Amino acid sequence: MQEKQDILKRIRVSIGHLEGIERMVERDEYCVDILKQIMAVQASLNRVSSRVLENHLHSCVSTAVRGDDPNAREKVLEEIAGLFDAATKV
Repeated sequence: MQEKQDILKRIRVSIGHLEGIERMVERDEYCVDILKQIMAVQASLNRVSSRVLENHLHSCVSTAVRGDDPNAREKVLEEIAGLFDAATKV
C-alpha cells in the first residue's frame, strides 16, 4: 500500500534528522541551531501523525460508524476523543 510506504518513508526521514540532532548535541553546536532542527523534526512527526490519523478515520472509524455494532461505534469515537484530549494536555 502506497500510503503505508509514504508513512514509513517520513518516519525514516525523521529518524535521520533525530540522529543529526544527536550529533549536533555531541559536538556542542549552537543551541538555536539544535532547537531549529528539533522543531523541524516535530513538524515532520506532526505530518506523520496527521497521515496516520487520516488513514484511521477513512478506514477503522468509517467502518465502525457504518457498521451495525453500537459498541464499535462508541469505541472508535472515544478513542478519537481521547487522542484530542491527550493532545491538548501536552
